[in-house]
Amino acid sequence: MRDLVLDADEEYHDIATLVEAKAHKNPERTAFRFPQRSITYGEVAREAARIAQGFDRAGIRENDRVAVLLFNTPEFVDSWFGLAHRGSVLVPLNTGLKGEILRYELSDAAPKGLVIDARCWPQFAPVRSALDIPQVWVADPARSAVSLPTETRPFAELLDSDEELPRVHRDPWDPAAIMYTSGTTGPPKGAIIPHEQYVRTAVEIGRRSRLTPESVLFSALPLFHCNAQEMTGLTAFVNDLTAAFDERFSASGFWESAGRNRATHVSLLISMINVLYKQPARPTDRTHRVRTALTAGAGREIWPEFERRFGVSIIELYGMTECGCTTLMNPPDAIRVGSVGTPLGFVEAAVVDDHDREVPEGVRGELVVRPSAPFSMFSGYLNKAEQTIDAWRNLWFHTGDYVTRDKDGYFYFVDRKKDVIRRRGENLAPYDVESVINRHPAVFESVVVGVPSPLGEEDVKAFVQLRPNATVPPAELFEFCNEHLPFYMVPKYIEFVDEIPKTANQKAQRYLLRGRRGGNEYDREALGVVLRRA
Repeated sequence: MRDLVLDADEEYHDIATLVEAKAHKNPERTAFRFPQRSITYGEVAREAARIAQGFDRAGIRENDRVAVLLFNTPEFVDSWFGLAHRGSVLVPLNTGLKGEILRYELSDAAPKGLVIDARCWPQFAPVRSALDIPQVWVADPARSAVSLPTETRPFAELLDSDEELPRVHRDPWDPAAIMYTSGTTGPPKGAIIPHEQYVRTAVEIGRRSRLTPESVLFSALPLFHCNAQEMTGLTAFVNDLTAAFDERFSASGFWESAGRNRATHVSLLISMINVLYKQPARPTDRTHRVRTALTAGAGREIWPEFERRFGVSIIELYGMTECGCTTLMNPPDAIRVGSVGTPLGFVEAAVVDDHDREVPEGVRGELVVRPSAPFSMFSGYLNKAEQTIDAWRNLWFHTGDYVTRDKDGYFYFVDRKKDVIRRRGENLAPYDVESVINRHPAVFESVVVGVPSPLGEEDVKAFVQLRPNATVPPAELFEFCNEHLPFYMVPKYIEFVDEIPKTANQKAQRYLLRGRRGGNEYDREALGVVLRRA
């Protein structure tokens, strides 16, 4: 097995230069495979240059931001690399967003344009009048029947001309993307991702992924997240391989789809691991070519049996948007079951107490990290200088996660320190859910916490204190959330309480609510409330 990491003379520090160089090296090799079509390295570069010309004609300039609301389709890759070629900045947004959270993120990013899948238009339309977005392009890969305003432009128009814009020079520190992450006590924060982080993270992931010249990387995770972009898309790209994507994860069809794509590597989150493991045994469980699963959340108890059943080898890792989708990762030839691994080559890591003092081996503390190479982590939070300074206090980025470290430098995830809830691979802030619930006329106050889910990670539970003499049927409150929240934020459980427990300075005592047992809670599914994904 040979090391496929870039040769010494193949060192790139921005996406557009990488794309151009790889197209010259592998013009006819398939770079990306989608259900709609496959795209060669040469086509990726040509389409990036053409769409950059289209953006330029429309007035999109260097460092301008363009938001995208796109599923896993070729249009995402065209937009991503076209903006990099133009020297502009990608703002990938979660396709499940709607209502106030969608309006907030678009307002905060202040994009000069938006590329939107037609299927997302019903979510965007209600907030459009509150935003100033000069250009809107609509992609319709699914040929939806949505009626669109005449002032929008078809996405295909960006590719109309055969003229190609020359690549705009970008430095390693220049912003390539703004990716939104959930806050705990306030609105989401836009992490500014420099070009160097994108490329270096992909190179370092490749070093630990057991790649061969025949490897095919496959993901059913959304491209608006750093995981699919960096761990699958760019890791394949820097190593001259193919990245294949499904539009959505299907537990019943995952291995079959991996087989059709001739995948050798897959990327899985804890909820995916658990739901795959709980599926009935099928002949296709092992009739695929997958040999390596890059995972986040494979616990000790399931890890060995998962490997045996599906014929794969797990490489467990840890990461987050701000410090690369992968920050810690098991060395492929020295894997320790239960560990999230050791730091990648561009990062230093430590375990500290509440005063940032390093704790001894085996003692739980907060994971803090910092780059050992310039511009290999995020540059800060957009429009949020105070939050940036707080996250980087004492010159370490504070992840908000508890870990331990053994004598050999392997790290072990313990729990979250911060209040962010992790549901099916999505990080969500209690603040976002509470702000919606509290708008219901019958609600006085609410507190949202994560509770253990049978699929791993957490489900969302809301504790609700009603106004004096007010009543509301639980199903009505669930439907209210369904209408105003992205589907993955809608609570699974609601429990009504007489009073929210508070500290002396009137902060909700979330830990008491997390540990509460025996209350009269209502289950959304038991009440027949069906999540709406748009």
